[in-house]
Parts: sequence; C-alpha cells; structure tokens
Amino acid sequence: MKVRDLMKLLEAQDPDAEVSMVTQPNWPMEYAVAGVAIRSDMFDADVEPATERYADGTSASDVVLVEGRWLRYGQRTAWEAMG
Repeated sequence: MKVRDLMKLLEAQDPDAEVSMVTQPNWPMEYAVAGVAIRSDMFDADVEPATERYADGTSASDVVLVEGRWLRYGQRTAWEAMG
C-alpha cells in the first residue's frame, strides 16, 4: 500500500478516532500504533545506501508502521470488513 492510498482510506474517518492494528488472521491480536519509521532512518547513519533501493527490494523512503502495546484479542472478521 502506498502512503497516498492509506491517506485516502483515512480521510473519510473521524479524525479523533483511535488507530489500532490487527495482526495474525488465524489468531487475531489488536495493537496500538506506536508511530511510524522511515526505512532509511532504521539504518546506521554512517552507512549510505548505494541506490534508492536496498538489496531486499525495499526503498529508503518506505514508511513502516510501528507496533505499539497489545490492546486486546482481535476479530477474525477484520479482514472481511476492510474498506
């Protein structure tokens, strides 16, 4: 998913609503979102990537949602309810 796609999905939502993340469809768990990280910031500052893409195919500008604390058991129906 691209950042613009996520922004489009969120723009129609209540801006004061809490954001959480559900993982593991077979044993769903719901987590708070702690924040976001940019892939290039996760590497040693002294190491310059040779290109915009790393060896694993990821991009230096990728945005990573960081899992926060566990909130509750999730719902398996979350995957069916996606917009």
